[in-house]
Amino acid sequence: VENLVKTWEMERSHKLDYAEHKSVDQEKFRISANGGKVFNNVEANQVGNYNVLLNACPAEIWDGENTTWEQSHEKFHNAFAAFPWEVLEVFSGPPKVAFSWRHWGNFTGTYEENQGKGELVELFGFGIATVNDKLQLCDVDIYYNAEEFI
Repeated sequence: VENLVKTWEMERSHKLDYAEHKSVDQEKFRISANGGKVFNNVEANQVGNYNVLLNACPAEIWDGENTTWEQSHEKFHNAFAAFPWEVLEVFSGPPKVAFSWRHWGNFTGTYEENQGKGELVELFGFGIATVNDKLQLCDVDIYYNAEEFI
């Protein structure tokens, strides 16, 4: 699970042509976070991971409608030198995989005029991913407290 999600994140962040992404089922891929909009493969690639995963936030916390893919990545890359992700526990196996996860990093940069002082930022969540027989992502639902994070 961890390797699949890390591969997906790498492909979304570094391969501009979504058709080159091997971690997802090109036709079936859907993703949403916290009950927000369900993005298909093309939409998710156009807006970027951060806009997808923060979509359900109130606009005063995260305005994804007016934040480009590039701007969203810049905001987080400016705030954190690194922001690793790991699976904590897997609760069920394929094809429907339920898992808990953690993201963490030291806030050493800037985020919207706030200067980090090296404090540890940790984000915990839960995900449900449906995979096909090739172990490609088909449907992903992510849950976490986005407002506490931002």
